[in-house]
Amino acid sequence: MGKGFKILAVLVLLLAAFGIYFWVGVVNQKIQLDSAEVKIYIKKGDGYEQLMQQLQEKKLIGSVFWFQNMADIKKLPTHVFEGRYTIKQGMTYNQLINYFRSAQIDVVNVDFHSIRTKDELADRVAKQIEASKESILDLLNDTKYMSQYGLNAENALVLFLPNKYEMYWNTDADQFVKRMAKEFKKFWTPERKAKAEKLNLTLAQVVILASIVQAEQSKLTSEWPVIAGLYLNRLNIGMPLQSDPTVVYAHGDFAMNRVYRVHLEIDSPYNTYRHTGLPPGPIYLARKDVVDAVLNRAQHNYFYMCASGDGSFGHNFANSYPEHLRNARMYTQKLNQQGIH
Repeated sequence: MGKGFKILAVLVLLLAAFGIYFWVGVVNQKIQLDSAEVKIYIKKGDGYEQLMQQLQEKKLIGSVFWFQNMADIKKLPTHVFEGRYTIKQGMTYNQLINYFRSAQIDVVNVDFHSIRTKDELADRVAKQIEASKESILDLLNDTKYMSQYGLNAENALVLFLPNKYEMYWNTDADQFVKRMAKEFKKFWTPERKAKAEKLNLTLAQVVILASIVQAEQSKLTSEWPVIAGLYLNRLNIGMPLQSDPTVVYAHGDFAMNRVYRVHLEIDSPYNTYRHTGLPPGPIYLARKDVVDAVLNRAQHNYFYMCASGDGSFGHNFANSYPEHLRNARMYTQKLNQQGIH
């Protein structure tokens, strides 16, 4: 073996060693984060190009050239899956590529409470999953679509029970509604259905009534069964519910503090002063425990109620109209004293 060959062999080994050393350095190079974690969103139809664009825009990788070379070797360009990914401080190029290839997309907690309208629901949910506000609203306003769940565009909100629900970020509008329908079906056990039937109400009607009870009393949960019993007493004799929150809903002015006689003139199916029976849809997303309060309503002879106005958030209940008028006068006096208009 000649001297020149030996020198060449040594150079090759040195270059190989250097290459391995350099490659190990690239593989273990850490991404750059200005915070503890960063979110990457791969939407439906997106792929490797959109992924690289986000990585560069968020300045997560220092060497695009070497990252892309490693990504090509590990076949990342053909293994990009839609979803939300959480990139954490300390991850290396290698870990990042493996993370995207594994499709370990985030599970998000979709939370919606204190919702009055379809527009509010769609807006709240669209901020938490990929589905747009418009795509959700389109389904909720589509009576033909909602009919598969026994509902229509007017009472579509019956299907949505406020809570936190785990789902993938890339959930679309149809998948979201189907998931809520599944939760609704799970909630309505045979026992609950039997109670609704005993009240001579459909499941949708129970939820609509619960929405009124919740709007009437948001503080004292002990009053829910009492208020539910009062409204059921009225429904059973064909007496108008005369619920102020339904009038507020009809006007769409949710900052309204007091309901005056002029407000009662609005021509709306949600005005329960002018129309007997339940309104066509819920005026609030009723909580599960309020629905249960309706199903387990208190049995009594109350037909009237009036806020006490004493700061307790409670109501004064009455069997007769004269007794109710006395309660109403006291309430009005207290509001006037407090300067509430």
